[in-house]
Amino acid sequence: MINTKQEEILRTLIELYEEIKDIIGSDAIAKKLNRSSGTIRNQMQTLRVMGYVDGIPGPHGGYRPSIKAYERLNLEIYEKPVNVYIHRNNEKIEGVYVQKIVFQKIPHPEECSSIITVTGDTGKINNGDIIKIGPTPLNHIILKGKVVGRDDVHSEILIEADSITSIPRMKVSEFSKELITLNSGDKIKDFEKIFIDKKIDGAPVVDKNRLIGLVTLWEIVEAFSRGDYDATAGDIAIKKVLTVQKDSQLIEAVEIMDKHKVGRLIIMDNEKPVGIITRTDVISRMIE
Repeated sequence: MINTKQEEILRTLIELYEEIKDIIGSDAIAKKLNRSSGTIRNQMQTLRVMGYVDGIPGPHGGYRPSIKAYERLNLEIYEKPVNVYIHRNNEKIEGVYVQKIVFQKIPHPEECSSIITVTGDTGKINNGDIIKIGPTPLNHIILKGKVVGRDDVHSEILIEADSITSIPRMKVSEFSKELITLNSGDKIKDFEKIFIDKKIDGAPVVDKNRLIGLVTLWEIVEAFSRGDYDATAGDIAIKKVLTVQKDSQLIEAVEIMDKHKVGRLIIMDNEKPVGIITRTDVISRMIE
């Protein structure tokens, strides 16, 4: 059985090792924990005898964690791990990665808390921080909430969850609807009727199968408010159009919409527009 100080040293060894995938010297661990190298070396000898670390002799030697160390700390070993980030104020907290999420109080009607096990310096996260975790690699879980506790010894943070979403593991092309396009020379009075008949609020403008813009109801309303009744789709179209390739994962489309604060993307097959996806489409699929 290892004590609290040894567990802290072991966690630090694993964190440093995961960063560079190479042996770690006692000086690096000592600097991280603000302790003497001699103290670290003494503890490492004990941990080596217990089978938690492998010692590498020589002038450039050091230590690396054994499989037993990962098992002791309930951490997984991956050949090619995917970093799951924690964001605060829309910025990544560098050097801190999620290892495990455990949900608590699931049956509670008003609250849900989560214990997040991380690798890295938990001291970079403070009580009261509003953070976003994810998306996770397989189920694309995104967790948002407020930090209400922190355990530096066990590298855990406790958050009260405000929202938990899971984006379906699907390709964007599976969301593609019939694409209604406008030609650059189409008159506003004509495509206004198309919008009403087809019950749409946006359509891409194309020229010889090439995407050149996007018209939404907002552009139509603005043109009418200016008295510009003879405007064409090419005249009023938004020229900078956000797109996503048809073979992209849905999570990529969600991240683009979230980053740019837009409600729709044009789906492309290389340079050809082939569909459209909206935030409403995604939400509808998630609640099915």
